[in-house]
Amino acid sequence: MKITTIYAARILGYITMKGNALTTAGEIVENVDISYQYCLKVMNEMKRAGILVSEQGCKGGYRMKKRPEDVSVYEILDLFEYNHSNENDREELKRDPFSRFMKQIYEEAAKNLKRFTIADVYGKENEKMMQEEMAVAE
Repeated sequence: MKITTIYAARILGYITMKGNALTTAGEIVENVDISYQYCLKVMNEMKRAGILVSEQGCKGGYRMKKRPEDVSVYEILDLFEYNHSNENDREELKRDPFSRFMKQIYEEAAKNLKRFTIADVYGKENEKMMQEEMAVAE
């Protein structure tokens, strides 16, 4: 798994624990242990994908566009892990047994991952554990 995917999940987890309130990039950086520039890069990708929104101004920040219960783990993995750019480039890949096998594995995993949400991972039942982990990291 790419570190970017982990950071994306942690950013969403932090915003979730804040009740999806507007949260500044600076606050996220301090609590997620990520560099400011990398944080902005990851959040901009999530903005383009429609996962995050930002509001400008002195009381601005970032929040999730949808409720944490409506953002699947699959959406994060699909955005940062799975590269779809070359899927249809080569016709012979559609006939290749390994490519067909991996496509089937991917589709099965996607079905399962779509059932789990950011709220499942970072919801109230996990909030205390996450806060304890973040305190230890400080």
